Amino acid sequence: MDPILVIKGIIIGFLAACPIGAVAILCIHRTISNGFWPGLVMGIGSAFGDFVYAIITGFSISFISDFLTSHRTILGIIGGILMICLGIKIIRTHPAKQMREQRSKTYKNKFFNDFMASFALTVSNPLTIIAFSGLFMAAGSVSISYLETTITLAGVILGAMLWWLLLVSIINIFRKKVHLRHILWINRITGTCVCIFGTSIILLVTVFTDKL
Repeated sequence: MDPILVIKGIIIGFLAACPIGAVAILCIHRTISNGFWPGLVMGIGSAFGDFVYAIITGFSISFISDFLTSHRTILGIIGGILMICLGIKIIRTHPAKQMREQRSKTYKNKFFNDFMASFALTVSNPLTIIAFSGLFMAAGSVSISYLETTITLAGVILGAMLWWLLLVSIINIFRKKVHLRHILWINRITGTCVCIFGTSIILLVTVFTDKL
């Protein structure tokens, strides 16, 4: 195994995951509200969403890429609506309810829902494939063998997870300093930001779709 390919993959995965978008804001919110593991699960869901696009880019699966590109408008609208709905739900969530949920032993049953919500929001943004295409080209990871691509992709998922582990760990350090009244405002700010992201994606894929 060529360690250089793994390192390249880790860099690609890390850089693709680190921009602060709607999923990152949701991940930060979940960490503050419910703790380290719920936040990390949301991050892992996003990492696997990025991994799907990394596979498509790495192996140049053209028919999937063409499908996502040609249907980016409807996918963007669906993703935007999902973000807006999530934003509204967060705004309307009462901090006391979140604290009860945090203490509940049944929260582990919601890990799968958090994972799938984060995964769905990530894969519903087909513009991600453009970012991966640029990163793969910048790293010189195009036109390589299937084995080399597989090794690089293993690095990509590691790099993406490394980013989410780093982000959640940092947020979790300061979590205990957040009081109930702070969570109320965090909910409002987070929900508003997610709604703005959702609206921006809808506008981007409908008004400016010809320029993408």
